[in-house]
Amino acid sequence: MHSIRFKITAMTIAAILTSLLAFIIIGFFTLGKESDRSSVEKMNLLSQNAEKTADARLNSLKTAVDMTAHIAGHSLDAVNLKDYGLSAECVTATSRTPEQMKQLDAFMQKHCQEVQQAFSNTADFTSGIVSYYYYINPEIGSSEHGFFYSKIGKSSFVKNHSLIAVHPDPGDKENSAWYFEPVSQGRACWVGPYKAHLLGKLPTVSYVVPIYNYGVLIGVLGMDTLFYSITSPIQAMRVYNTGFAFLLNDKGRIIFHPTISAGKTLEEVSSDLNPEIFQTPNNGNKLIRYTVEGEQRQLSFTTLSNGMKLVVTAPTEEIFASLRQSTRFILLAAIAILAAFIVATLFIAGALTKPLLQLANASQKLSAGNFDAELDYEGDDEVGIVTRSFRQMRDHLKLYISDLNSRAYSDALTGIKNKGAFDIYVGRLNNSIHLNAENGGPEFAVVMFDCNWLKQINDAYGHERGDAYLRTASRAICQTFTHSPVFRLGGDEFAALLQGTDYKHRDELMHAFDKKAEEVDAAVSNPWEKVDVAKGIAVFQPGADDGVEQVLRRADEQMYRDKKKLKLSEVPPLPAFS
Repeated sequence: MHSIRFKITAMTIAAILTSLLAFIIIGFFTLGKESDRSSVEKMNLLSQNAEKTADARLNSLKTAVDMTAHIAGHSLDAVNLKDYGLSAECVTATSRTPEQMKQLDAFMQKHCQEVQQAFSNTADFTSGIVSYYYYINPEIGSSEHGFFYSKIGKSSFVKNHSLIAVHPDPGDKENSAWYFEPVSQGRACWVGPYKAHLLGKLPTVSYVVPIYNYGVLIGVLGMDTLFYSITSPIQAMRVYNTGFAFLLNDKGRIIFHPTISAGKTLEEVSSDLNPEIFQTPNNGNKLIRYTVEGEQRQLSFTTLSNGMKLVVTAPTEEIFASLRQSTRFILLAAIAILAAFIVATLFIAGALTKPLLQLANASQKLSAGNFDAELDYEGDDEVGIVTRSFRQMRDHLKLYISDLNSRAYSDALTGIKNKGAFDIYVGRLNNSIHLNAENGGPEFAVVMFDCNWLKQINDAYGHERGDAYLRTASRAICQTFTHSPVFRLGGDEFAALLQGTDYKHRDELMHAFDKKAEEVDAAVSNPWEKVDVAKGIAVFQPGADDGVEQVLRRADEQMYRDKKKLKLSEVPPLPAFS
C-alpha cells in the first residue's frame, strides 16, 4: 500500500499536469479564435481610419459641388425654358426664334454668373480643389458655354477658356468622361482617376453633377482634385512595420499601390484573391488572408465615397508578433509554476501525513457508527480545523438522528421550516455560543411574527381563507428576509433567524417588511390577501445571554407590544367583526 504522502503528491502532480495540459489546449484554441477576431478588428480599425482621412477631402469636394448644384437648380426655378423654345423633346437652335435666342443668351449669362459666384465662394475653402467648371449643353445653341477655373501652377483660381473652346468628344473617354458619364447616368457621380487633358494630364478625380430643367439638360458642373491628394495620406499610412494601404477601382483592378503598377488584377497579385471578395462595402468580420511570394498576409478593406476600395494589408507575422511573445512568456511561467508546485506539494504532503493518520483512525470509528469516538487533536492548523469540524459533525449527527425519528422539518401549509427545524437551529446556535464563548459567540438576531385577525378571518370566511392568509404572510416574510431561515412555529406565529448579511442590515429589513406589507395591502381588497403582522426583534448579547432562548423571549415580548399597539390603532378589517 502506498503511503498517504505518496498519494497526495502523486494526485496533486497529476491534477496540476492535467489542468495545465487542458489549460494549454483550451487556451491555444480559444486564443487562436480570439486572436483572429482581434486581428480583424485591428485591421478594420486601420482601414476605417485611413478611410476617414481619404474621405475627408472627397466629402468636402462633394459637399461644395452639391451646394453649388442646388444653387444652380434654384436659379433655374425662376424661369420656364419653354418660353425660350426649349423642351425635353426639342433643344436644337432651329426650333427657336431669334428673339428667343437673344432672351435665352441673356438668361444663361446671368445664370452662369450666379453659379460661378457660388463656386467661387466655396472653392477657396475646399481643401485640395484644383479646378471647378460649369459646361453648358452645346445643343442649347446659346452663345454662353459656361466657365472653367483652375489653379494648377497658380496661387488662386484663374479663368481658363480651354474648356469652352472644345466640345466634349463622346469617343474620347479619357478626356470627356467628366461630361458624358453624369449625362449618361442622369445623376451626380464620381469620375476617375483619369489623366485630365486640361490639367496637364495629371491623374485627376472629379465629382460632377448634371443640371436639368423640365427634362432639358442645361449642363454639367463639377470640381476636380488631383489623385495625388487622395493617395498621399494613404501612402504615408503606417500599418504595423512593413504593411501598407492601396486602392482598387470598382472592377477590382489596382489603381494605386506602393510597389505594384496600376492596372494589375488581384489574381495577378495572389491566387488567393479575387474581385468577388471586394463586392461588399467592407469585409465586416470576415478574415481575409493570402500569400504573396511565400509570405502570408492579412487585409481589411472599406469603400471610399467615390467607390474606390481602400485596402490595408500587413504580414501576419507582424500582426501576431506580440501574441507569440506573450505565449512564450506564458509557457515559461507555467513551467516555472509547475516546478514550484511539485516542490511545495512534497513538503506539504510530509507535514500533513502524521496528523492525518491520527484523524483517519477516528474517522473510521465514526464511519462505523461509533459516535463516541474521541477527537482530541487540538492543533491550530488545517487538520485541527477539520478535527473540530468532525467533532461538531459528530454532535450534530447525534442530534439529527435522534430528532428525525420523531418529526419532520417542513411545515405542510406554508412549505417553510417548522417548529422542529427551528429547535434544531436553536440547538446549533446554542452549541456555537458555548464553543465560542471566549470569542464572544456568533452574531445573530431573532425576529418573531404574529398574524393579526387570523381567528376572525377563519370565523368569517372559513379556514381555507385563513390558510391563504397565513401563506401570504409567510411569502412576504420570506421575500424580505431572503438570506435567513424562516420558520412557522405553529398557528399564526413565525420566526426568522438573522445572521450574516441579513443580521448587518436588520433595521433596513424590518422597514422593508413594513413597506412590503403596505405594497401588498394596497394591491388587494380581501382581508385574507393582506399582510397584517405584528413583529419584534432581539439581538444576541454576548455575556448577557446564555443561549437563544433569552433572545427569543425578548423578541416575543417586543412582538406582543407591537401587536397590542396595532390592535389599538387599527379597525378590524372584516365587516363581521364587532
